[in-house]
Amino acid sequence: MVQLREDLRRTRRIRWLVLVIPSAIYFFSYFHRVASAVVAADVMRAFDISAAALGTLTAVYPYVFVAMALVAGSLAETLGPRRTLALGGFGMGVGALVFGAAPVFGVAVLGRLLVGMGASVVLISFLSLAAEWFRPDEFATVSGLTQTVGNVGGLIAASPLAVLVEAVGWRESFVIIGLVSLLFGGASLLCVRDRPEAMGLPPVNPPRPRRALTLGEVVRGIPEIAANPRTWPPIVAASGMFATLIAVQGLWGVSYLTQVYDLTRVEAANLTSWLAVGIIVGAPLIGRLSDQWLGARRLPFVVFGALYTACWLPLAVPGCRLPLPLLAPFFFVMGFASCGLVLLWSCVREVNNPARIGLVVGFSNMPVFLSLALLQWLTGVVLDARWQGTSAGGVRVYPASAYEGAFTVCLGVALVALVATLLVTETRCRNVWAER
Repeated sequence: MVQLREDLRRTRRIRWLVLVIPSAIYFFSYFHRVASAVVAADVMRAFDISAAALGTLTAVYPYVFVAMALVAGSLAETLGPRRTLALGGFGMGVGALVFGAAPVFGVAVLGRLLVGMGASVVLISFLSLAAEWFRPDEFATVSGLTQTVGNVGGLIAASPLAVLVEAVGWRESFVIIGLVSLLFGGASLLCVRDRPEAMGLPPVNPPRPRRALTLGEVVRGIPEIAANPRTWPPIVAASGMFATLIAVQGLWGVSYLTQVYDLTRVEAANLTSWLAVGIIVGAPLIGRLSDQWLGARRLPFVVFGALYTACWLPLAVPGCRLPLPLLAPFFFVMGFASCGLVLLWSCVREVNNPARIGLVVGFSNMPVFLSLALLQWLTGVVLDARWQGTSAGGVRVYPASAYEGAFTVCLGVALVALVATLLVTETRCRNVWAER
């Protein structure tokens, strides 16, 4: 008994170290996700493309997530998180190298495709590790940690990347990013362990079957998840919040600020980086709030969703544009409020079969990233439709009304997400799948 207690204490110490390398890889996956906003003008100039074409290029990333979601969930359960994370790091690294060296637009698309394939397996592997090393009532806290880590990547993909691009060029910057991604992919193989038992420690949770799922089992599991009405409200809520957030953080935010507020790229990136700061603060807080303080899922989801929706009003409504001094605190609050989406994985996990964690998480990611891809394309179409023919340095310049039109679409999507939070099943932080 004494030895068991000592082993459990050791597990609690070690489990955070186990997440260091996965955190670094997820950092780079998020870095890749939002870096397009910083180099948007460079890419449009280099390949002579429109806003819609740029939206299509950046949408390759989430489209790959949609296609790979179930595959990624299956890989995490069969190959194990350690090997799957390594594949993710290698894929992102090679893709970044191809993107940085791309001579034509088609090759740039291929680079983003490879980056997306690598990044698509990272979060699911991270959460699969968390399911082995942490208890269910700690899962939302760790889910929040993933967004904190990811948005440190988003923060680095804002101002510091802008400075790096100014210093060495956008192509060379992506070559550097690619090499570092490859390094962390290799580190995963050496340092990560899939579960406590691999280090001679007792399991944190009851053991689950370890055999590989057959294709038939995967296919049969999908309708069960999809047919569960309790699966969809958190997915719709998180999809709306995430897609609209990335529309600003990962695509149009820097362009909006440079063209409407007449800021430099570095100044604009400094302001949008407050989105990441808000998420870094808010993500672990809402996880802790849900897991430990409230022991509830729906209430924090609704409150954060309402605040997030309200944040779209100054961006979308003509005449409500904020003065420059208020933009930094505004973006901080917007990023903070968006953290409600981190409850997605806890909500869907707790209303579905606990033996299919990877499959459930993978399935829930599909509509999230499909919504992201479609919204990036749609906002680009709205911008192009309101373009007045003005260009500067080979880059289209859009009027404030064009951005307001694109952000009005985002406001509508955020409203749908808010309604969905009201329909989320309250689980009280426990699995209720069997209580149907």
